[in-house]
Amino acid sequence: MPDLFHAIPVAPENESATNTIARFVDSIGFRFRWATEGLTGNEFNFRPHPTSMSMFEVIVHLNEMAFYAHKTFGGIKKKSNSNKGFMEIRNETLEVYEALSNRLKEMNDSDLETSLVKRINPPATLSFWFMLNGPIADSLTHIGQLTSWRRIAGNPQMTGVNPFFGTKN
Repeated sequence: MPDLFHAIPVAPENESATNTIARFVDSIGFRFRWATEGLTGNEFNFRPHPTSMSMFEVIVHLNEMAFYAHKTFGGIKKKSNSNKGFMEIRNETLEVYEALSNRLKEMNDSDLETSLVKRINPPATLSFWFMLNGPIADSLTHIGQLTSWRRIAGNPQMTGVNPFFGTKN
């Protein structure tokens, strides 16, 4: 697997809605990569409270949201439902974030106006904006959970990760 999201890619030359969203997805990929780097079996089943998801369940949820967002913008239509281990899910999630970012960079802003999400239950057509405040923004919440939970579990995120600059020293 390539070294995906070791750093946030160079910023695009022009500012547009699609490039802005792609950059946001790049930030999510970077944060996800470092929130999950070096996790061990000890952390997979960790949950800070009996009613919360385990760290592994949060990672699966992030994977599902990444696929949903990518599918919405014309990417992968269906993911496999086979049982996968942590590394497979982690790598797949990073690859989907990269594909989603690349897809957005290929789109123009008028494509966003026509991006619609058709939900089955309840039936509705939602504008693109719901993708931002839904699965894309929600990813940051869950990545933050992973980062703080791994501290609680005794395996804090590696030092040198700088989300402000998108680098790892």
